[in-house]
Amino acid sequence: MVEKRILDFLNDPIINHRVFYPQALASYGKDSPSRFTLFFEVDDNTKVSAIFHKSSEDVPTVLFFHGNGEIASDYDFFASNYTSKLNLCIVEYRGYGLSEGTPSFSTMLTDAHKIFSDFKKYLTKNGFTGPLILMGRSLGSASAIELASSYQEDIVALIIESGFAETFKLLYKLGIPKSLLMGHNEMDISPLPLMEKILRPTLIIHGERDFIIPVNDAYLLHSACSSENKKLVIITPAGHNDIMNYPLYLKSIFEFLATQQIL
Repeated sequence: MVEKRILDFLNDPIINHRVFYPQALASYGKDSPSRFTLFFEVDDNTKVSAIFHKSSEDVPTVLFFHGNGEIASDYDFFASNYTSKLNLCIVEYRGYGLSEGTPSFSTMLTDAHKIFSDFKKYLTKNGFTGPLILMGRSLGSASAIELASSYQEDIVALIIESGFAETFKLLYKLGIPKSLLMGHNEMDISPLPLMEKILRPTLIIHGERDFIIPVNDAYLLHSACSSENKKLVIITPAGHNDIMNYPLYLKSIFEFLATQQIL
């Protein structure tokens, strides 16, 4: 049984306003056989959008939760780097892209469970036979870790890029008053206790010059992870938003998956 965490205290309007920077679109552009839009219905009949970049039915598929201030179509320029070897599905949050609703911290995580369940059904129904990988960047690392700790039997690996380990510190950095979090425990929302549950192969990538989420968070996530097959890659010149520009980024992902005999 999946353990449900009580996260409603994070739904304060001040927190949601400071944390989320949604960008809504009217269209992702024309679909094609190799790039098309998916929708997942979460609670309250709210639909959350995604873009699926297809390679083939028999290769691994990455379910990717993007960072804040981004939308799925931002990855159109980069997706071909993945689809040389992988399928890539980039999921939005409420209010982002073509998604309905308004984002909040708690719905971001609870929606991820419904999306994961429906995405597995989609893959089965449409003949995708390759294994499933979870990946999260920055804010999206919370969703990826949430799912990886809950559904380990359904995935073969977890990849965290520029992820955060200390949620309260991140919220304080974003200008959240400490008074809003008084009476609550960091460990109730921190990814670290969830990382302790993860036994699947785990890759953590971070830029050494990341001034948004400090590189120390990567070390904390790596240390907390219980997997015997875990790897930490620090890209020395990289910051937070340019990390994908470095060849070591993709090289690390593909080498790690190959080492785990996933590719």
